[in-house]
Amino acid sequence: MARRHFISTRWPGLRQVLLLALLACLLPAAVPAQTSPAPPRAGLMWNRTGLPAVFPLQVKTPAGADYYLTLSDAETGAAALAAYIEGGAFFKVLVPPGRYVLRFASGARWQGEDRLFGAGAQTGWYELPQVLEFAIRGAGIKAGHAVTLFRQQPGGGLEAAVAAQHICQIASVEGAEPQPEPASASGLFRLGGDARSRGILHLQWRLQLGGPQAGTPLEQWQRSLFLLGNPLLPPRASGLDGRDRPPPPARFRSYSVRSLFCG
Repeated sequence: MARRHFISTRWPGLRQVLLLALLACLLPAAVPAQTSPAPPRAGLMWNRTGLPAVFPLQVKTPAGADYYLTLSDAETGAAALAAYIEGGAFFKVLVPPGRYVLRFASGARWQGEDRLFGAGAQTGWYELPQVLEFAIRGAGIKAGHAVTLFRQQPGGGLEAAVAAQHICQIASVEGAEPQPEPASASGLFRLGGDARSRGILHLQWRLQLGGPQAGTPLEQWQRSLFLLGNPLLPPRASGLDGRDRPPPPARFRSYSVRSLFCG
């Protein structure tokens, strides 16, 4: 009976060992390999200032690595903006107004904002030594900067050169220029009737044989001549002679404002 008991407890233990060994062989193949996230699209990643991004920032970088750029407030250190740059590719982004410290993280394989390009030496760092200010200059000039990163030698650290860059707002006129009025609206007016009747009316007024009816174009014309002190001046427009002429069309000019890089 003791021998039977020994055999019955031995084989279940052997089966458990074999089952654990089989699972150990299959487990590595069942666990997928960890992959790095795809790098973000080049450009602005976020803007946490709540201010509109209107000032230019251009960055030139050497090829061979990508770059994660952050702008931090120079006074408080608060993160303001982040952008992703493909190494060696043209890059320009608009940033909000303020004074910022620029920091660059660089590496070959993006692993997310928490790990950047990897731990240790996998992520390189560079901080611009000067604070950059983005603000309005003069009348409608948005002052920004152009930053060029370069390496003095292969495998060496990064250095930077900074130049000013501006966006100028230029106003231009749209629409047709105002056209002069036609000859019929040149300002001279004529009394009704023929030359003989007009001469008789004028002679009556000069000889004080009777005045024109109040409120008529002739009365307005004579009053204007009296005020000028020269009754021989040619009659000027009083605005009362155009009863059959439509008013001149209203003319206006519209304006548009364009933003251009101007240095």
